[in-house]
Amino acid sequence: MIEIPLGLRTALESGDCVLFIGAGIGRHLFDEAGNTTPDGASLAKELADHFEIETGGSYDLAKISRVVEIRKGRTELIAFLHRRLANLTPDEDFQWLSTLRWKAIYTTNYDNGIERAYELSSDPPQNPVTLTVTSDLVSYNPHFELPVYHLHGALFSAFEPSIVITEDDYARFKERRRMLFELLKKDFATSPVLYIGYSNRDPNWNMVIAEISSEFYPSKLPRSYRIAPDTEPIDIEILREKNIETLSASYGEFRAAASVMLSEQKIDPSILQRIEQQVPVDLMPAFSKSPAALVRLLTSWTYVNQAPFHENPNVYSFLRGNEANWALIGRKHYFQRDIEEEVYEDLLDYATGTREIPRMRIVLGPAGYGVTTLLKILAVKLVKEKAGPVFMLKTGRAFSEGDIEFAVSLFPNTRPFFIINNASDHVSRITDIFHQLKEAHKNSLFLLGEKLNEWRQAHGRLNPKEYQLESLSDPEINRLIDCLDQHSELGVLEPLSRELQFAAIRQKHGKELLVAMREATEGRSFDAILESEYRGINNNTARRLYLSVCCFHQHGALVRDSLLADLMETSLSELYNETRDATEGVVIYDCLDEVTGTFVARSRHRTIATVVWERCGYPDEKEHLIQGALSTLNLNYKTDRDSLEYFIRSDHLIDSIRTLEGRIRFFETACKKDPESPYVRQHFARMLLRSGRFELALNQIDEALILNPNGLVLHHTKGIILMHLALSIESHEIARRRLAQSESSFRRSLSIYPKHEYSYQGLAQLYLGWAKKAPTEEESTEYVSKAEETISEGLRTVRVRDGLWIESANIQRWLGDEPSRLSALEKAVESHPGSIVARYLLGRSYRRSGSPEKTLKVLEPVIKDHPDEFRSFVEYANALIYLKRPFKEAIAVLRLSTLYGFGDPRFIATLGGLLFLEREFTEANSVFNESAKRNFSGRELNSVQFCPPNPDNLSADIRVVGTVITVKAGYAIVETGIYPRLICPGSKFGGVIMRQGLKASFRLAFSAKGPVLDRPILEV
Repeated sequence: MIEIPLGLRTALESGDCVLFIGAGIGRHLFDEAGNTTPDGASLAKELADHFEIETGGSYDLAKISRVVEIRKGRTELIAFLHRRLANLTPDEDFQWLSTLRWKAIYTTNYDNGIERAYELSSDPPQNPVTLTVTSDLVSYNPHFELPVYHLHGALFSAFEPSIVITEDDYARFKERRRMLFELLKKDFATSPVLYIGYSNRDPNWNMVIAEISSEFYPSKLPRSYRIAPDTEPIDIEILREKNIETLSASYGEFRAAASVMLSEQKIDPSILQRIEQQVPVDLMPAFSKSPAALVRLLTSWTYVNQAPFHENPNVYSFLRGNEANWALIGRKHYFQRDIEEEVYEDLLDYATGTREIPRMRIVLGPAGYGVTTLLKILAVKLVKEKAGPVFMLKTGRAFSEGDIEFAVSLFPNTRPFFIINNASDHVSRITDIFHQLKEAHKNSLFLLGEKLNEWRQAHGRLNPKEYQLESLSDPEINRLIDCLDQHSELGVLEPLSRELQFAAIRQKHGKELLVAMREATEGRSFDAILESEYRGINNNTARRLYLSVCCFHQHGALVRDSLLADLMETSLSELYNETRDATEGVVIYDCLDEVTGTFVARSRHRTIATVVWERCGYPDEKEHLIQGALSTLNLNYKTDRDSLEYFIRSDHLIDSIRTLEGRIRFFETACKKDPESPYVRQHFARMLLRSGRFELALNQIDEALILNPNGLVLHHTKGIILMHLALSIESHEIARRRLAQSESSFRRSLSIYPKHEYSYQGLAQLYLGWAKKAPTEEESTEYVSKAEETISEGLRTVRVRDGLWIESANIQRWLGDEPSRLSALEKAVESHPGSIVARYLLGRSYRRSGSPEKTLKVLEPVIKDHPDEFRSFVEYANALIYLKRPFKEAIAVLRLSTLYGFGDPRFIATLGGLLFLEREFTEANSVFNESAKRNFSGRELNSVQFCPPNPDNLSADIRVVGTVITVKAGYAIVETGIYPRLICPGSKFGGVIMRQGLKASFRLAFSAKGPVLDRPILEV
């Protein structure tokens, strides 16, 4: 009997050993005919024989698989492998592996022999969780579940399996394999590894060893063990030098020796005791019966009935934007919102009702309005009234349908509440479980929370009863002042009378609650407060850390602390030691998973993260950080996968990368990270489309359609790209081909979903664009008619019609029928009141047609609820100017939207210009200086963006009399006597030549760089 080394023996007894299984284990797996499973070379030979491929006696599985794929297709290749490796039964020796506890199992095999062994075991110590390089990572509990990593994919873990088998597959999944090997490296660094089923000549074995060695280089591999009979002494010596010890025995001999040596493995009682201490008393019976299920539930959900109300309330950080802890809510250190009682009464109606049916409610409001706080307040009130068990999804966690079903089963005679914030992230799962509970007639109430605009775009088939958090009402302002006073947080308001305190906050009415609180109490703009806070961090690493966290959290993404350490190019311990003091209170670390000890970082609030990211840091620094963050993501972590999705979906973030080469590099990295995602390539195509590279965009969307031929949005995107090609190509013959292809793509989208409003809108845009380009009047009329027919068809079919009314208005505008255009836009707003674009276009049309009072009315909902829609704010401010309202009022409106507004030259010119006209020259220069921080083109910087009307005659410009004091190449400097010296951007205007001493009347206008004088008229 062989002797098992002490290190391996200790690891096997403690369950701290990593198992690596290769194809050689196939001799212990049998199909229904009694045949053993082939190794790589044998499988390659079977493939070659079946598909009649001449190999010359060489049986390389990767090459032969590629030839099969070329000649027959990927589907035929997968079908053969699936049929050959299906219905395998492990023998007694193989099943023995499932009686031991392992830290993890890695395999290069495609079959499900490992999982089958656990299925056949009557009382396995762990439940296997299948993970592959080609699939999403599934969360697991290491105390009760066992991760089984299929490094080359698994044939039986998905409806459409994706495996790494051909030479092209190895190249395509190179980055994904590297990310998976990062996890493997962590297991290797802390645990011995046992290899079974690998010959030292096995190409998979050699590849694995080479990849692992590169991860550890220049250090040696940690100690590992390999079971392999008949190994040459020279090979044993070479492997030993690599820290791989060979046990010269068959697997059966090893099993016999290990069976004698090992006693029965059980989970460490100390682990159960440690977990038990964290289990709420109410749930202890469930822990005794189903510890794994309960631990999974509590990993994602807070059982609010026994939440940590004993902790210290985090009042100080809460009033500065951090999420309120349960102790703060329990002790009522907050102020009441107007809708609180109305929502609570509705919840109580459910708790005391008799109908056996699940219900759903949602609280909506813009970012920073206090949705999260209100959800927690309602949860605690339900607990205090003993209305039923209350579970709230933890920030950044995912959940499974099994969590809900298990929680409902724990309380069969009560009515449980499930509270989910950021509900848009979980729409699909909420929909599925809600309908399952409805069909089963099981009680439950889902209380959701979300930002208003995100819910409108993502709610799908869910239509819960809605409650909206509005701007601060007068009673709410009074309660807010009382709350701030109670905690000595009135700041600069403290010396004022109650009436003046009220007035100070009232001025912020319509802004985000968080912003109103900080601006009112600190006497400075919110942006300035946060920028000062950022600049006050003297530690460079800490400042970069804060900016990195904000890059992620502005999109709602959480960032792993270990990923931050990689970004900062330091170790995790050094990162904490170096930045802890400098970032205290501004970077918050939350424990994402108590079981695995995973921590993530965030800012106090997404609004704060957005302001810091937009206002702080230099463009090249942020661009470097974006590229570095993307490269560092490991998609085997859910938080990283979420971050990738947020990044690629953010046009604003991507377009902040200044060069096309940089943006292409961003998406090339993203494609390597997730090579099977068609939506990464779709957003790649959209970026290229925005950059005017239509042919490159077409290539990317075609790649996406190969990955998902029936993707609705993919066909729509292709239609848009082809439309731009059709309308931009000079050759009419080629343009007509693109026209037909674009039309076909939109029609394909409609065949997939006949009520897709964007496809109807795209077709209408296509036909109108072609009508403008058509070579004959007859053809132009034909395509205008087709556009109108498409709009009419869409209006009869789709549910959301605002986009179609907008296109109808565009047709009327081109035809010159302004009343019809206004009518179409009015119908767009009427049919979809929440449409921001329709309201903006209608408001702009009203102002241009001489009805600024109507502009104010139609844009008011946007001004109240969408401070990021800066174009609407500019139109609103212009309408105020044309109504002869004080410039200060227009300035106050524009200041509500500076966060994204400062990224637009017209916004900067308008706000800076109004401040200049109010003679606030220093503040105006501060605004104009924002243009230097942006990636504006020379044309955007120098063009006149704002030309205010003369207050005494709105149809005329403001004119200023001045004397030219200096003439330079291309510009002149003018002295006016009432304003600081101004620039005239030219040396000749019509017949007027600029010369020193010239006195003239100039038009006063504004570019993003500042005030300019032009269009001189000589003074007589």
